[in-house]
Amino acid sequence: MALAERGLKVAVVDIDLSGRLSSSEKNAGGVRATWWQPVNIILCRVSIAYYRSIRNQVGFRQKGYLWLYDERTWAGACAHLGLQRSLGQPIEELTPSMVHARVPEIDKLEGIAGATFSPEDGLINPNLLKEHYRSRSRAAGAIYLDRVYVHAAEVDSHGVRLQCWQASSALSDDALTRLMSEDGPGEPQLGTLFELAASVVAITTGAWSDNALRLFGLRNFTAPVRRQLCLVDNRQTNFANYGMIVDTSGLYFHNEGAHILAGYSPPDTPPGHNFNYDGETFFISEIWPRMFARMSCCERLRHITGWAGLYEISPDRSAILGRAAPRIFEAHSFSGRGVMQSYGAGQALAELIAEGRYCRFDASALTRERFERGALVTEELHI
Repeated sequence: MALAERGLKVAVVDIDLSGRLSSSEKNAGGVRATWWQPVNIILCRVSIAYYRSIRNQVGFRQKGYLWLYDERTWAGACAHLGLQRSLGQPIEELTPSMVHARVPEIDKLEGIAGATFSPEDGLINPNLLKEHYRSRSRAAGAIYLDRVYVHAAEVDSHGVRLQCWQASSALSDDALTRLMSEDGPGEPQLGTLFELAASVVAITTGAWSDNALRLFGLRNFTAPVRRQLCLVDNRQTNFANYGMIVDTSGLYFHNEGAHILAGYSPPDTPPGHNFNYDGETFFISEIWPRMFARMSCCERLRHITGWAGLYEISPDRSAILGRAAPRIFEAHSFSGRGVMQSYGAGQALAELIAEGRYCRFDASALTRERFERGALVTEELHI
């Protein structure tokens, strides 16, 4: 969208435009600028301002983030309040008793050293946002090529040539996973071979970026890691008046229609393109104990359904964005904040491609070169 609206001729190549296995499709929908690194705060605040302007189109509910901290993490949170406020992020400090007053359902305050509430953060429908970007970009002349897999690439002084294969019909989830991760030969599939030529290419392939980077001989720094979400029923209360709540345990949850959407990321989850949802077992072992330990009203939670998606985790848990090589640009490895930063990141990368430099949105801290320089953008406020 950002490139097309600058007057550039843009083609989007995707093996599955429906995004069945994309992180946007399986996203929890949280949007916040409450981070500890300036570039992450800025890109999220720019994005949130845009989401607010189109709130009805993308289901943006600006109901805030309530983040609970234990003794170990509270000092770090307090140390970053000045930075957050200096960058325009309004944020409140709360004592445990103030947490209970704000959210009476939180009636078990053991282990809470303090909390922050950021009123401009909130919740969004990631799929509506994706369709909004596509609609605006198509109106500006962008074209979308579906069921297309790039199997070879060549870069020279004249441009980039992509050798492509377009499937004759939609691929199964198993075939998509094997194809994009190069894990096995995949299924026999009819299709057509063709070539695309471009001045530049932008790699924006999320948790599948390893495969795309390999085409251009670029080092991959990140790994896909499974994240599981549970949709649960609780007839005793309703969290519709609240935004996202993050517990000291790492549990995060928000209201989702008549239900609650809750997630937790076990720290020992191995990397891999794993979409298996552990079902009620995950709910019983990881979600319910943490919710009931914090709220008496969650004693009778009932598991309904759930799903698994992927974070693409970088070494410092910040995105990799910028010029990767001559004629090759990238924006991936957002480590769980792709939707949150999508507008700002798209504008920043489009500036770099179209103007040769960052103008309004400086994302230079996110270049891949930081890993070699040791200039990490370590983001610890992460779930």
